[in-house]
Amino acid sequence: MLIEANSKHPQVSGNGRPLPKRLPALHLRYGQVLWLLTQLGYGEGVSRSAFHEYMRSLRKLGIPFGNERFQTKHRRRLAEHSYYHLMELAVALSLRVYHVVPDSVLRGLVRHRRELHEFYRQAYVQRCNGLGRPIVVAAGKGKTIEIRGVFLDLRIIFRGGHLIRIGPPRLLSSIGALGEFSQSVGPSLLICLSDLSGRIVALALRAPDIRSGPSKTGFTPRELTRSTPRLARALGATLS
Repeated sequence: MLIEANSKHPQVSGNGRPLPKRLPALHLRYGQVLWLLTQLGYGEGVSRSAFHEYMRSLRKLGIPFGNERFQTKHRRRLAEHSYYHLMELAVALSLRVYHVVPDSVLRGLVRHRRELHEFYRQAYVQRCNGLGRPIVVAAGKGKTIEIRGVFLDLRIIFRGGHLIRIGPPRLLSSIGALGEFSQSVGPSLLICLSDLSGRIVALALRAPDIRSGPSKTGFTPRELTRSTPRLARALGATLS
């Protein structure tokens, strides 16, 4: 299958201007990341708490930060998500949407991270040129279909319900993706990486300022407003 552009998400920044030609530096906190992924539709059909737990399970497998630690015995810092972190999460969640994401596939994303990061960069800068230049396909009866951008083929092969191989990943042009899809004898999962990258940057540039993480008392702002007795006990323990 070809995972193509979603017309509901035009690739413009929050002020309606075209996306920057160069890949911008992004630094999103966790709450903003949840908002962005929800806007992309990855949280549909599940509760916020269930989606949060799945994000935690991805982190345990090294997605998107690998072995990087944000908390030690004496210090805790907030994790900031770059463009590459966001793309890795989106690719992993795209696979989950299509029910082909056992842990072995997620580990494959981690194993091929260096190659994939370069693919993510190319996907953005070559959205409409170079490898991603548009092609027009005749669909019959005078109708045409335009396909643009670069596509990701993770080379996932299943046989008898078992994962045989993942990778090495490759980047395909629009015509290459069309040829791969038309000639494949089995299920073929190709992700339109350029479309995904443009939508992520467009949303990231207008992400609201959502703060997340525990307060000094160990409670989130919502818990502080909903649980006065618990707060009183916590403060009492602190003062005693």
